[in-house]
Amino acid sequence: MRTDRVRQLAAVFLVTVSLAAAQSAFAQKEYGIALIQGKGNISPKVREVVRVTGIVTARTRTGFFIQTPDDKTDNDPATSEGIFVFTRSEPKGEAAVGNMVSVTGTVTEFTPRAEPFSLSITEISMQDGRDMIQVLSKGNELPKPIVVGADVFKANNIDDMERLEGMRVVVSELLVTAPTGGRVDTANETVASNGTFYGVVKGLRRPFREPGYDLYEYIFLNDKQKGDLKKNFPQLKLWDANPERLRIESTAQLGSQPIDVPALTELKNVTGVVHYSYRTYSILLDPGTRPAVAGYQSQVNLPVANPNEFTIAGSNIENFFDDEDDPDIKEEIVTTSAFEKRLKKISNAFRTIMKSPDIVGTMEIENQKALQRLCDKINADTAASGKPDPKYQAIVLKGNDGRGINVGLMIRSTRVKVVETIQIGKDEKFNPPGGSEDAFLNDRPSLAARLEVSGPQGKAFPVTVIVNHLKSFLGYYDEKRQDAVRMKKRLQSEMIARFIQQRQKADPSERIVLVGDFNAFQFNDGVVDVIGAIKGKPAAKGEVMNPSDDLVDPDLTNLVDLINPMQQYSYCFDGNAQVLDHVLVNSAMMPFAVGLGYGRVNADFPESFRADGDRPERYSDHDPAVAYFSFEAAPPSK
Repeated sequence: MRTDRVRQLAAVFLVTVSLAAAQSAFAQKEYGIALIQGKGNISPKVREVVRVTGIVTARTRTGFFIQTPDDKTDNDPATSEGIFVFTRSEPKGEAAVGNMVSVTGTVTEFTPRAEPFSLSITEISMQDGRDMIQVLSKGNELPKPIVVGADVFKANNIDDMERLEGMRVVVSELLVTAPTGGRVDTANETVASNGTFYGVVKGLRRPFREPGYDLYEYIFLNDKQKGDLKKNFPQLKLWDANPERLRIESTAQLGSQPIDVPALTELKNVTGVVHYSYRTYSILLDPGTRPAVAGYQSQVNLPVANPNEFTIAGSNIENFFDDEDDPDIKEEIVTTSAFEKRLKKISNAFRTIMKSPDIVGTMEIENQKALQRLCDKINADTAASGKPDPKYQAIVLKGNDGRGINVGLMIRSTRVKVVETIQIGKDEKFNPPGGSEDAFLNDRPSLAARLEVSGPQGKAFPVTVIVNHLKSFLGYYDEKRQDAVRMKKRLQSEMIARFIQQRQKADPSERIVLVGDFNAFQFNDGVVDVIGAIKGKPAAKGEVMNPSDDLVDPDLTNLVDLINPMQQYSYCFDGNAQVLDHVLVNSAMMPFAVGLGYGRVNADFPESFRADGDRPERYSDHDPAVAYFSFEAAPPSK
């Protein structure tokens, strides 16, 4: 009897608590969504527990969106009528699309832990046991999407889309500016699409990385830090971060399927809700309305060099590991079938897109054996097609990289002879701030090769090619690591500059060509001027935080600077086209330069293409650069 009485009391107590929670939740004062969103980036009701009503417009893995019905809005274009309700896990059935619901929760300004220096998202955060969802009606027509046109971005501010946060929108015509990404299983050469790509409203130009310090890094500095920057670097430019970029997430809403598209594809009627992630306003596509494809980008082949020309290329092949265990490194061993598929794919690209360059500097290579297997595959495929065997040969000198990737060189031995190879700075050390005094300066030491290219009449054309893969941007803006990373990038560029100057001073007639992934832009980024230091035109001390002295004379020329500005990219990052892969020549070689082109086979294409061994696209994430040179010097300009 005593036990039964306890159970009865417990049941009454639980019912009482539940009723009390419900009464507490729905006793909150109700606010309109627009009032909660406010006219600025931060809600005027932040940290308040509120009740809000709206139509459910979208569901995600961690919450749902609600929006004020069209006939209930405040008619103020400066305030958003939509908001995200954070539930931590998949929302309950009451939050079905089309339901009019009343929701309680705490107004929060959410900033992702991985992106602390970014704009915040105004949310209603629900707490289990306190907050509730009440269905008021079902099957409601969704609010009409707001048309997003070029005028939305006229002010060119990073928060131009704030007034549409959480609302349904439609882009009538969207130009894809960066392809759909994905997660690569290197061992098996398979890909899981993430369904995310970038675009701009049609009529706006493709976004490019431009000179200057990233605006996002600047705006979150405190007043003293900003004052110090202005005082110490008065010529420091700011890059606006291209706020016109839109991040399109095709799999964010529940029930969606990924959309895999290349850059420069045109999409019509892109419809969804506005969210924010990775410092970019996003549109989470409605699952039932796939945009119509109006245009499609295909690969762009480079021209064949004429008999009086030869070509020098650079290609970051990206994680080129073979199916054998290298005892010197801890690599992920690729399956034999996956490696053979990759060899087939890269061979296809080198032969059809790049037109089998005479000299190819390669990056992210496991070892010489792996690169020679690629050479053998290209040789065999070329012969099988009825063309002369180029007899490519590989050269790889191992460096210091923790992942075991190195730079390498491929030469057409039927036309190119190796005279000498030099590994630059393998044992050079530096003392990074807060780090080890014995840190290697060069994880992937540059490889210099003195070569002779056979001309039309068999006359040897001497040229020195330097293959580079410099420090990446990883840690560049990390408060704990940035000083060491920036120092390393500066010192690497200065080391290469000194090497070039030594060569030029010893023999002013030596023809020098630098290729590779420099992990730097063709201009300064306000932090370091890697390319400027290497070519002998470093940014002024008031323009960059880590300036370099002028170490090279005569200066080098970056061939990238001479091509069409709209073609000045080899990589896409967060929707911005940018150059990381350069070809620089010294003054002795410049009279022989004919042109430069990028094989459009990787950067513009979705990651899902990598898994298809029958097509050349996406063998890497970098486009290969191919420079054309004549055996005869051009006459001097008048």
